[in-house]
Amino acid sequence: MKKAFVLCFALLALTGLQGLYAQTAEEIVENYLENIGGREKLAALKSVKMTAKVKTQGMELPVTMYQKAPGKQRMDLIFQGQKITQMCFDGEQGWSTNFMTMEAEKWDAEQSLVMQTEMDFPNPFLNYKEKGHTLSLEGEETIEGAECYKIKVVKQPIVIDGQSEENFSFHYFDKESLVPIMQRDFAKVGPMKGQASETYFSDYQEVAGVYFPYSVSQKMNGQSIFAFSVEELAVNEELEDAMFAFPEKK
Repeated sequence: MKKAFVLCFALLALTGLQGLYAQTAEEIVENYLENIGGREKLAALKSVKMTAKVKTQGMELPVTMYQKAPGKQRMDLIFQGQKITQMCFDGEQGWSTNFMTMEAEKWDAEQSLVMQTEMDFPNPFLNYKEKGHTLSLEGEETIEGAECYKIKVVKQPIVIDGQSEENFSFHYFDKESLVPIMQRDFAKVGPMKGQASETYFSDYQEVAGVYFPYSVSQKMNGQSIFAFSVEELAVNEELEDAMFAFPEKK
């Protein structure tokens, strides 16, 4: 009886220690930021330029993407020998090339508003508290064979079609490496509104002391949307603001 009591006490003590050392969402994110380079190096990133190949709809296209703090982004691709701006955002207004007319067209106000909430250069978790975002650990899931922590990120509500709607996403952190390997978002505008998409991250490589995913792919309803493979990545190159501005007709 005495031995059984001692064993039971030991198990209770072990359970208590496991609870004591269980990680919170905030701790997981802090470990992640440290693993990919640390807050100081991330904060020092002012721009990123990457060249890549994207596979979509049976095609492989060369792509160049530009990002500049605090919230500018542009992606150009070459299609049938022509340079097309697939998306561009100057921090407030977005635009893209119409594939039919080959003219630049501004996004509607709601598309630009959604982009403002999603632009978190250089990292969505770097200053999440200052932006009013909250984190919660929603348990664990297995993603493509890897045991992951599931973290919910809740941002400020967003107004769509005159209605205030929740603005959240789920991020899945590999339990061993503590880096995100998948992100689940929900379309906020357009014909796919409300539907989930999964973005996968892998092949993390170091550039200037910071680790970036060199392989990014996205699925919706189980169907592949694109697969993005980085060939070259450079940081803190001089990027003029004018390259993100809408090209007004002369």
